[in-house]
Amino acid sequence: MKRLRLLLLDANVVIKLQEQRLWDKVAELCDVHLARTVLDEAHFYEDEHGVRQDFDLAPYEGDGRIKVFDVAASQLQALRGSFDPSYAERLDPGELESLALLLSSGETFVICSADSIVFKTLGNTGRGEQGISLEEVLSTIGMGRKLPSQFSKKFRERWTAEGSKDQMYGIGKKPEPS
Repeated sequence: MKRLRLLLLDANVVIKLQEQRLWDKVAELCDVHLARTVLDEAHFYEDEHGVRQDFDLAPYEGDGRIKVFDVAASQLQALRGSFDPSYAERLDPGELESLALLLSSGETFVICSADSIVFKTLGNTGRGEQGISLEEVLSTIGMGRKLPSQFSKKFRERWTAEGSKDQMYGIGKKPEPS
């Protein structure tokens, strides 16, 4: 079983893992990194009966099972400013913080999300290979299961291709100042 290294998770993925009762196993089998904003966003889900189920990720940070990171506000502002509104306005704080780390780091992070804009951004910046779906994460660590379509490899591939197409047509990313 392969261990996924430098795995950035979006809040929607953390919540789905909690709902599916897979969080502990993923935290054990993957080198999970969470943006501070994701840690703050992901703290509950509603079960199949509509009952709120709270969870706390702080103990995972405290004992080192996950790594939590912060990105400077200036770096977040610069990244948001590098995209036109069709991209910039769709990136939520956790996605922006995770993408800022991924795009600026010398490390080869991969990001797992269920939001199309994350994969479009990766495709638009030529970093599509650094996206991964929850379906692919679970399959890699031997825990494959049926998930809603936005967590699938097909969803990731579709939106990464859309971002690559946007890049070809000059959509999304603002031109570098000369």
